[in-house]
Amino acid sequence: KDFAILYRTNAQSRAFEEALRRMGIPYTMYGGISFYQRKEIKDLVAYLRVIVNPSDEEALKRIINYPARGIGKTTMDKLVLSANEQNVTMWEIMQKAADFGFRAGTKDLLEDFVTMIKSFASMLTRQNAYEVAVHVGKQTNLVRELFNDKSTEGVQRYENIQELLNSIKEWTESPDNEEGEMVDKSLAAYLQQITLLTDTDEKDPDADTVKLMTIHAAKGLEFGCVFAAGLEEMLFPNAMSINSREELEEERRLFYVVITRAKQRLWITYANTRYRFGQLVQNDPSRFIE
Repeated sequence: KDFAILYRTNAQSRAFEEALRRMGIPYTMYGGISFYQRKEIKDLVAYLRVIVNPSDEEALKRIINYPARGIGKTTMDKLVLSANEQNVTMWEIMQKAADFGFRAGTKDLLEDFVTMIKSFASMLTRQNAYEVAVHVGKQTNLVRELFNDKSTEGVQRYENIQELLNSIKEWTESPDNEEGEMVDKSLAAYLQQITLLTDTDEKDPDADTVKLMTIHAAKGLEFGCVFAAGLEEMLFPNAMSINSREELEEERRLFYVVITRAKQRLWITYANTRYRFGQLVQNDPSRFIE
């Protein structure tokens, strides 16, 4: 619990969470939600799950009307009821909506949804996990909806979705295993490995765990050892803040907050390369390091 990892944007937690999980180091997200528990991440992952396995009812219920497409609660209840009565999956009912007395308009909406999911599924054999995920984000308007929301939360959600896509890209491009065997880079394989990351348990904030948080959440706290992560131009100082002197000074104050959280030791780190919008880009170290 003497260690804290502090970062400028919420989306950065993903890489640290995954690494800590892999190494079996317990951690607590402080003042934020674990990456894979965030709504927008769960939404896109639910789409991917349904494409791989349309019988995944939890995922299906999550996305059947998100983004909104006019399939309301009444229709949902009827689907669940018919599925239970027939002892089949909701997906099977949706494919035969006409046989189960759904009104014409509703029937069309369900048919459109089924067609959309099937068209996504048809990509699975030809394209890797990243290409499928990007296509799904576009076609469902999920990414556009987040992009259009310019509130602080909206921007963070959009960054999170981009980070999820980055992580899929990174995963599809990571080399095969040590023995040089081909590793399965399909969407199903990707979902399998993140399933292990999504079942987090809520932890006691005073537990003996590494603390992960944004710099904003760290104000007023102190730790023996602090890792200030992502000290790169365009990330910290943030790309949105380098246009005016005033905003830049606000970023510099934030950097001061990070440094002064450390009682004994401080590590300042940056990545030479980072995926941004699916491209591997070179980074310059932050001007604040000097």
